[in-house]
Amino acid sequence: MLKECFLLLTFLLVAIICYGINQIVLKAYTETSHQKKIVRNAGILLIVWLIYIAGLSLTGIFTIVTLPPRIPLLLVFPAFLFIVWFFGRGRFRIIIEATPLHWIILFQSFRIIVELLIYWCYNEGILPKEATFRGNNFDIIFGLTAPLVAWSVRFNKKGSNINYLIWNFCGLLSLAMVVFTLISTAYFPALWGRPQSILSAGFGNFPFTYLAGFFMPLAVFLHLFAIIKIRRHIKTTLP
Repeated sequence: MLKECFLLLTFLLVAIICYGINQIVLKAYTETSHQKKIVRNAGILLIVWLIYIAGLSLTGIFTIVTLPPRIPLLLVFPAFLFIVWFFGRGRFRIIIEATPLHWIILFQSFRIIVELLIYWCYNEGILPKEATFRGNNFDIIFGLTAPLVAWSVRFNKKGSNINYLIWNFCGLLSLAMVVFTLISTAYFPALWGRPQSILSAGFGNFPFTYLAGFFMPLAVFLHLFAIIKIRRHIKTTLP
C-alpha cells in the first residue's frame, strides 16, 4: 500500500502540474499551436523523467551503497541542472511572469503528504527517525503554512515581500537538512550510528526513489520560482 501511495501522489502532482501549465500558457500566449506545443512538451518531459527514474531504480543501481553516490549523481544532479536551465533561459520569462505567486506557494502544501509518506517509510523500517518530523525534518511546517502564506499573498495587500522571501529561503534550508540526512544515512550510516544504509533497507528501490528524484527537486523548483518572482516584484516597485 505504501508503494501505491507514492505512485498515486506522483500521478496527482503530474496532473496538477500539467493543468497549471495549461492555464498559464493560455494566459501567456495567444497562438493556439504555441500553447499546445508548450503543454505537450512539458507533459512529455515529466513522463520521460519519471520513466528514467523508474527504469534506473528497477535495475537496482540505487541500492548500491559504495561510492560514488548514485542517487545524487543520477537523480538529484540532473534535476538541479534542469532547474538552472529553466531559470537561466530568457524564453521562459513570460511563463514566470504569467504564473501567479500564490499558486506557486500553495502548491508547496503537497509536502504535507510527502512528510506523511516519509513517516510511513520510517514505520516500515525504510527510513530513519531522523528523516521524519519526529527527528531532524521540519519540512512539514512549510507544507502546513503554505496555504496561509498563499492566502496572504493573494488577499493581504499589506503582506511583506521580505517575509515571503524569508519563508522561501527557510524552506530551502529545511530541504537541505533533509537531503543531508538522507544522503548521509544512505552512504555514511556510521555517522548516525546505524548498522546499515537506508539503501539496503529499501530506500533505493522503486518508487521510493521518486522522493529524491521528483518530490524534493519539485519543492526546490517552487521555492526558487517564488524567490525569483518576489525579487522581480521588489525591483519593479522600488522608487
